[in-house]
Amino acid sequence: MKHWTHGTLALLTAAVLSVPALAQETITLTLWSRADNSGPLRPGNILKGAEALNKVLEEEGADYRVAIEVLEQPSEGGYDSDAERLLRAFAIGEGPDLFHQAHEWVCAFADGGYLYDLTDYTQNNPDLFGDIFPSLWDSTLCNGRRYAVPQDAEARMFFFNKELMREAGYDDAFIESLDEKVMAGEVTMDDISEVAKKVMDNSTAEFGIFHRPSRGPDYIMPFFQYGNSFLDPESGKLLLEADKLAAAYGWFARNVENGVTPANNTSLEWPFIRDKMWKEKKVAMWMYGIWELGSEAFPRGVSTDQDEFFKEFGWTAAPAAERGGQPGSLTHPIVYCVTNGEHAELAARVVGFASDASLNTDHAVSTTHLGIKRAQQEDPRYIEQWPLLLATPLLEITKYLPNHADFGTLNQIIYEGLQGVETGQLSADDAAEFVISEAEARIPDSIVIR
Repeated sequence: MKHWTHGTLALLTAAVLSVPALAQETITLTLWSRADNSGPLRPGNILKGAEALNKVLEEEGADYRVAIEVLEQPSEGGYDSDAERLLRAFAIGEGPDLFHQAHEWVCAFADGGYLYDLTDYTQNNPDLFGDIFPSLWDSTLCNGRRYAVPQDAEARMFFFNKELMREAGYDDAFIESLDEKVMAGEVTMDDISEVAKKVMDNSTAEFGIFHRPSRGPDYIMPFFQYGNSFLDPESGKLLLEADKLAAAYGWFARNVENGVTPANNTSLEWPFIRDKMWKEKKVAMWMYGIWELGSEAFPRGVSTDQDEFFKEFGWTAAPAAERGGQPGSLTHPIVYCVTNGEHAELAARVVGFASDASLNTDHAVSTTHLGIKRAQQEDPRYIEQWPLLLATPLLEITKYLPNHADFGTLNQIIYEGLQGVETGQLSADDAAEFVISEAEARIPDSIVIR
């Protein structure tokens, strides 16, 4: 494929996947991978999966073996850029046999006819795929069919500072029951904002609720809580509903009006937010993700001991918009995709072996991702990484970005609307209208408006 290089992993192929020098056919599958320090085992586990498969093929007496050729792409521009480059490669017949990608791009490849429909294969091979968390399969669907296999997962939540809550007058009974009440639908999004407001007014907290200061998935979680799905199941297009958009923007607007979220949240620097949250401990709550603990919080001095951590901090799901409603989380899986072609089923089998619980735990604990299989919760390494273990139940209530190629553009528009709301340039209703009008201008063929 043009502009792709054989990366370091590819150089290991001959050693890792050696094939006996007999009259056997070697079927070489190409694997596209990005050079990404946040997930080196995404390609690495494919190599190990192929190695395990070759041992099984030998036991089965098969007259062929499989080898993996890794085509490495520099990490430039994120997964949207990756997908666009891959789609161009497929359009000229140069697509790989296997690749990993952000789940929201799956349908773009499936609609182009490039992907192998994995529905039957994954359902007919429960020994390989049956233990994957059922909710994760939703991230692989196009028109109700599975076109990918989940490779990892995350959990997003509201972190909260218990010490500041105690300082503000909340007793331990309230603090320690907060998560349980959120999960029971007894605490709403506005309730959580009221808690943050009380903490700000009655403690040394400087900020109430932070959210990420750049475009990304995290601030989409409240939009889901206020009923936005962003996907029309009938047409497969992006769905925009003005009342639900306005309801979500209203929550952000109230937070700024009440001094809970700073009006300049979208222009803050990441280190500033992290230092205030974890090092200086001056933030009541932060809406972010579980990976943050291992990568940023612990290095800033937060205790890695489970008991000590939960004396100072806690986390909970995004509350329901209304009392009695459903709390939620958001995950953004990376998925393995198999290309339509002569060796599609063989490639799918490689992915199955690469999805082994132990191999996936190797990835999970080294990159602070959640595992994809229930069995991983029994792995001592996963248990030792208690943030992963304790966040895994959120997969039962998680939601996903819509599987649509233009959601990145829509997300940019949503973020611009959020900036307008928080800086006082747009009301919640105006922001909803802004999103719809901008979407009509930028991606008119990809949206449905209700």
